Amino acid sequence: MPTLTPAPQMPWPVTRPFRMHPGLKRLPAAPAVDVPPLFMRDALAGAYADEKAAVLQAPGPNALHGEPDAEVLQAIAQAYAAQTGVHLHATADALAGGMQEDFVVLHDEPAGMRARFLAVCFPSNWNPAEKLGLDFAAIHAPVADNALLQAGAAGIVDMAFRKASMLRHVWLITPGADLSQHPESRRSRWEDALLQAEISLSGRLIDQVFFRVERQTTLPLPALQRGVFFIRVMVCGLVDVLSVEPSRAAELREALHSMSDAVVHYRGMQGVRERLLQELQELQALG
Repeated sequence: MPTLTPAPQMPWPVTRPFRMHPGLKRLPAAPAVDVPPLFMRDALAGAYADEKAAVLQAPGPNALHGEPDAEVLQAIAQAYAAQTGVHLHATADALAGGMQEDFVVLHDEPAGMRARFLAVCFPSNWNPAEKLGLDFAAIHAPVADNALLQAGAAGIVDMAFRKASMLRHVWLITPGADLSQHPESRRSRWEDALLQAEISLSGRLIDQVFFRVERQTTLPLPALQRGVFFIRVMVCGLVDVLSVEPSRAAELREALHSMSDAVVHYRGMQGVRERLLQELQELQALG
């Protein structure tokens, strides 16, 4: 069974019109009431641990890449314990499997900050092995409509990995609920969702697909000349997420409609966007 986040707990970062931009929000230096935390640990922690263990032990693509520094792992473990009260061993395996977040460690080098260790069990259709040794600009080079990201790269890296913890969200519509969507591993594809829609009672594609959010946070470690990037993946049925607020179907339809063809192609939705737009309009009309 897939590990699904309850719809009321899912972030809703959909903005209109859609733009590929940093969207960074600064997090406080110390935990505070009603302020987003660096880490999220919830009732699904056990299910996440089980799915991560399956990935870490599988014979397929590796989840760990590079050589981590013991001091960085200790800093992550201490930060995690301080916020969540959960004490994990300061090893790559323990942190990768015990946190609901994936993480990437960047080294601050003369040529800039580069990814030197990745513990990524749940990639969103990208291969972590290909990012090892790359800087921010190279990591985001394949992203469609990335001009705003690339133009602000130096400032983003300086703020998020040298000065202050930051938060951003990235949302996707996906044909499968798997937390791990490694491009080399078999998973549900859009043609599978289309087939399921055809044989379902409703006949709707939106009933077969999922809303996926990457909650991304950063932890600067300037004393170690390191920075850490955390990725918490959350998935829920699209219709369930839309039902939380009556305005969401219209908001999502507007966002999808405003996406450039390059972004639609980058996200693999070129064959389904028009159908999703039509079904969202019908759902909106139903109220």
